[in-house]
Amino acid sequence: MALPATLVWEIRPTNGTANAGGGFDPSVASPGTDFSQQNAVQQAYTDLIIDAVTNTNITSVARAFSSVDVGNGISITGGTGFTTGIYNIRSVTGVIATVDRAVGTTGSTGGTGDLGGARSGFSVGTTTLQASLVAGQKAWVKNEAWNEYVNLTVAGATGSPITIEGYNTARGDNPTGANRPLNNRAAAAGNALDLQGTHHILKHLRFSNAGTDGVKTTAGSVSLFVNCQSASNGGVGFNFTNNPQAWLVNCEANNNTSTGIACTNGATLVGCYAHDNTGAGISSGTTLIDLNSCILEANASHGHTMGAGYVLMNACTLDGNTGASADGYNASTPIRAIIMNTIFSNNGRYGANVTDGDNLWADYNDFSGNATAARNPASGAGAFPTGANDQALDPQFTDRAAGDFSIGTNLKALGFPGLFPGGLSTGYLDIGAVQRQEAAGGGASRGGRIIGG
Repeated sequence: MALPATLVWEIRPTNGTANAGGGFDPSVASPGTDFSQQNAVQQAYTDLIIDAVTNTNITSVARAFSSVDVGNGISITGGTGFTTGIYNIRSVTGVIATVDRAVGTTGSTGGTGDLGGARSGFSVGTTTLQASLVAGQKAWVKNEAWNEYVNLTVAGATGSPITIEGYNTARGDNPTGANRPLNNRAAAAGNALDLQGTHHILKHLRFSNAGTDGVKTTAGSVSLFVNCQSASNGGVGFNFTNNPQAWLVNCEANNNTSTGIACTNGATLVGCYAHDNTGAGISSGTTLIDLNSCILEANASHGHTMGAGYVLMNACTLDGNTGASADGYNASTPIRAIIMNTIFSNNGRYGANVTDGDNLWADYNDFSGNATAARNPASGAGAFPTGANDQALDPQFTDRAAGDFSIGTNLKALGFPGLFPGGLSTGYLDIGAVQRQEAAGGGASRGGRIIGG
């Protein structure tokens, strides 16, 4: 046997305990009281005894086990004949607790361990939580002062990912902004989070001030990030250069010393915000990157830079990437590309700059205020396409200096698709990442929103 996939962990970085039991399985038969959702351990044992016949059974004289303990984790920290590790109590018969696997040698006495309580981190304790995870499990992280190097080496599986989710005061409260847990590395060397293996989901978390990257994945990692931020790191914000598949939804990468989001081997980004990075906002390589409703602004290098790869860019805003050689979009020879409904504005050189634009389809875009020109090449063989429905209008941003890229009326309802094939339906989308907010009783475009924060 092993720890169950249905076990749920609790991390409280300030108030938890390094060797706490840390988890509870609500699906076990006749579950007891969930002691993981409390700061302190329920019981610190020094007299654990392994049954003389069955080495999955343990007892204690000082504090007998009972039905309230069923489903809880117990962390065995020492004792002659005991195997250290985090175990789960599957049942209690009388005063005998049966755990998920063998605890050690039959008849051993004097074992030490902690029952219940939240863990203080992933990397701490005699046995670490990050080494104890099992595919399908979930770990909750409370918004408390947090500083540790997290290295998730255990893989999830298709249909059974490992999920790490932050909360502010109650599980599932979907925090935003400063209410999300922040792993602040305080300039410590290395990364804040390393992901190894496959199939991880991370939600409502922040990573900052790492000496190198905020988040880095290794080969094989298939990861989903929702409402996460990586800021002010010494390297890349989100580094997916070794990751064949990455999905980011409503994520922010800002003020990093290098690139905001690097995804050499393909990614899908929806509603993301990459800004004020010393390098590019987003860099991608030779496989497909899909950018939808993203804002890439105020980066010292390009908004989005890529090699000879594939891109779908829809309804984005690439503004004010102001290095002297900084473009909104910069690419070598794209193999295939579709670029539409996007604003290229106020960039330090070109709005869009490619080596060869023959493989692009680009239309329904707006080019405004770019320092050198809207497109490069602007004409001739390999030119960046000028679409029949392109615009050269001021987007009338509400307050771009303060990061509000909602637009005015100039680009209202000029996006694609308008009239659908068959001629029976007509859309009225604005150009750009942030749709304008109509006055009461106004038109049909989507409600305004600001991404990130």
